[in-house]
Amino acid sequence: MNILFLVIGGYILLSIFLLPFQYRYIEALKEREKERIKLGLSQNEYYEKMGFETQQIHFHAQGVVFLGANLLATLIYNWRHK
Repeated sequence: MNILFLVIGGYILLSIFLLPFQYRYIEALKEREKERIKLGLSQNEYYEKMGFETQQIHFHAQGVVFLGANLLATLIYNWRHK
């Protein structure tokens, strides 16, 4: 039981630590979305034109480890940009 609390507590601390990074990531995604719309590309076309490194960053930044930080950062972003 103590191990479970330790793991959950560690995950919460990790999410809080990663929150500023994920918030900046979400801001950058919103800016890229505006750029994509300005270029008139579909989302698939836009991701196909991305470099391999950028695709991997997007893939890994949306992983399970970052789920808590992503949810919190999204809520904060939406609250700040109503």
